Amino acid sequence: MEAEARLEEAPYSAPIQQFALLVGLAFLAAGIAGFIPGITTHYDDLSFAGHGSGAKLLDVFQVSVLLNLVHLLFGVAALVLARTRAGARAFLVGGGAVYLILFLYGQFTSQGSGANFVPFDRNDDILHLVLGLAMLGAGLLPESMPAGTTDTLAGFLASTAIFVSLTGVAYRPLRLIPLALVLALIAIGMGGRHFRLATAAVFIGAASFAVGMAVAVITSHPLW
Repeated sequence: MEAEARLEEAPYSAPIQQFALLVGLAFLAAGIAGFIPGITTHYDDLSFAGHGSGAKLLDVFQVSVLLNLVHLLFGVAALVLARTRAGARAFLVGGGAVYLILFLYGQFTSQGSGANFVPFDRNDDILHLVLGLAMLGAGLLPESMPAGTTDTLAGFLASTAIFVSLTGVAYRPLRLIPLALVLALIAIGMGGRHFRLATAAVFIGAASFAVGMAVAVITSHPLW
């Protein structure tokens, strides 16, 4: 019993903690990459804030120094909070709500206005919607669901995510692959015996996104 209690309290041991940790590492990677020329294109146009910042992460997402710092802060917060189940759930629910609010803010803010101070563009809005839904959904999932039901659903979501990601390589990557990543991230949050498959689905989705964007640009096919 004592050994089980120690395992229960071990940092990052529960699926929800591992999911929050994975999200946090993604935030850290995005924040660091935002300061690396090449990964961030038009780096000379990077400004602290405002819609005039012309730098783009992966040549897709408009970034600024402020936005990079926000990503880094979210990443650090995830590393700290995900050490406990309650903290991981608070990070996912709170962070998911914040990103959904940012999505709505982007929808009602003109890209060229002074209110667009972070800044956000259309691609950022899509990413915020994906992140918000994935984080909020994973944070609100109950941990007491029947194991068999959870495993079956997680496996189905992970498999679907892989199929949609691979489809996105050839057809509208900005429309399909973010959806696939949401499904994969929710599958990770559910944990169970398909956790590795769900994790693989996330990496396949990320790779498919990069390849799909490159293919769409080279062949002049629509991104969205």
